[in-house]
Amino acid sequence: MIGSLDQRSGGPLRALLDLSAQGREHGIDSHVLGFGQIRIDDNPLPSGSLHNLPIVFPKSYAYSRELRTWLGAHLPSYDGVVIHGMWFYPGWAVARACLSLGIPYACFPHGMIEPWSVFRQGWIKAIKKSVYWHWRERSVFQRAECLFFTTRREMEFAGTTFHLGGTGCIVIPYGIHPSRRRVEAPEHADLLQPPGTKICLFLGRVHPHKNLEFLLTAWAEAHPPADWRLLVAGPGDSPYLRRLERLIIRKHLQSQVLFLGQVTGADKAYLLQRASWFVLPSQHENFGVAVLEAIGNGCPVVVSNQVYLSDNFHPRSEILPLRLDDWVRFFRERMADQAHRDELVELDQKFLLPIFEIDAVARAWASTLANVFSRERAIEHSQGSGRCN
Repeated sequence: MIGSLDQRSGGPLRALLDLSAQGREHGIDSHVLGFGQIRIDDNPLPSGSLHNLPIVFPKSYAYSRELRTWLGAHLPSYDGVVIHGMWFYPGWAVARACLSLGIPYACFPHGMIEPWSVFRQGWIKAIKKSVYWHWRERSVFQRAECLFFTTRREMEFAGTTFHLGGTGCIVIPYGIHPSRRRVEAPEHADLLQPPGTKICLFLGRVHPHKNLEFLLTAWAEAHPPADWRLLVAGPGDSPYLRRLERLIIRKHLQSQVLFLGQVTGADKAYLLQRASWFVLPSQHENFGVAVLEAIGNGCPVVVSNQVYLSDNFHPRSEILPLRLDDWVRFFRERMADQAHRDELVELDQKFLLPIFEIDAVARAWASTLANVFSRERAIEHSQGSGRCN
């Protein structure tokens, strides 16, 4: 169960769909329940595996009158449930239904329970989440069979936000399909890569925590060569996009920064295969699935040290602190260095792809689910598991 079946909602949905599809090869038949309209351009699951219910109000809380009826009719046919995300009505409703029917469930917060997500997005959100934790979410987490996290750093930080009780914790990463072929240029290729230019690419949800203001400021101070372009590919809310547009005008970047909106499927692969760099200066990123997709398509990456996936990188990889001077220096001194670029492509693929290739991850995912949703499990002794504080 996940809140949204709209690809614009971010990486967790993409990872869930790919893991569910690949997990079928390893004996796990997964269905995905979400809310609102289905907007998935490249759904890998077979017909009948996606279920969506309408949202009454509001969108962020995802209240649906039809959820309890659907659960009563369908939930008994499943061996277990994974609740993806938190702070919304469906998580609480699904957990209650599972407990009533004796069906085990697990929680997968996707970074939503870390200190940054709870306490560093303004005092109003911090109060709302603290109240909701004590009202509902605490019981959902503490009565789960286990908690899933994508990285060890995410798991360790989660236990510092709230007391999670003795629930077992397991680290299960996302996975990708490394590209095996070069994507042909689409008819609108000139829009994706203007002729005669080199691309530095941001690809993902355009949200304040991705730190686009920081990126634009560093780009402006670095004064890259005239043939370089910073492409921003991804959906965003209109007020935030307007804020970024005003910053671009103030920094006189109109000729070098292009916004493409949502890019998926073959267009996304085309961009990643032709970009000179992928950039992600996030203030907080519990994993970073787009980073893996870039590496899988042969694109070198430069990311902040707040992207938790960076813990698995090679020591010479471009992992930068969130200090403006470090990013300005990269854009000025190393961005145009082709030998450095080629070295990082080789190093990052060598270090990361064997660990995060989708079939290896899906095999571990299937084994973990079979273990968690059986009554003969030992979470404390599983590889990659721990106890939440």
